[in-house]
Amino acid sequence: MKRVSEFAKAKGISRGRAYQLVRSGALHAEVLGDGSLILDDTAMAWRPRKGRPLSEAMAWHLLAALDSAEQEGLRDAERARIRRHLSEIKKAEHPAQELAEKVSARAELREFAAHLDDVVDLRADPRVLVSGVGAAGSGMVAGDIVEGYVAPNVVDSVIRDYILKERRGGNVRLRVGRAPQMGRAAVAADLADWGRVRELREADRIVRELLLEIA
Repeated sequence: MKRVSEFAKAKGISRGRAYQLVRSGALHAEVLGDGSLILDDTAMAWRPRKGRPLSEAMAWHLLAALDSAEQEGLRDAERARIRRHLSEIKKAEHPAQELAEKVSARAELREFAAHLDDVVDLRADPRVLVSGVGAAGSGMVAGDIVEGYVAPNVVDSVIRDYILKERRGGNVRLRVGRAPQMGRAAVAADLADWGRVRELREADRIVRELLLEIA
């Protein structure tokens, strides 16, 4: 556990930048009684991005490539970029984290709190494409967590029907966007976004398995 000032010094960034990362959800922190923040051990795995994330369309192309899905209409230059990104992911200490950073623009993440009585129904709702924690092959039991993708044109009705309250750190994580396909690569990226040890371990397992299949 580290204070924000200690983390900032270790990473060579300003305290303001560190607080910004906490507010954005990139780093997980606990609030002490005096109001100060303590970062958990997983925060030390964070590193500055090497470049901007891929566009939404290219993010899904990269995920599809990792899933070995057939893709038509890609230009030679785009295929070369995807091969380069796959090579960088393969070389990373935490390949799932590298993947998640590259595809962070795939959808907008919104967090909510839902009543525990509604969790099962929400997870089974056809408007929610389940991913991340609780998805098939994730290695994680969902419990009271619901995580998945929701199309922009139905997200408001989902929020209304289940009386979801927008809350950072809530038990419902909805990524608003049109996911063209849902494979193991997206599940791994979603798990890595949690920034916690167990989720990152399972995410790395999935990505390494996928990399072996396309080797």
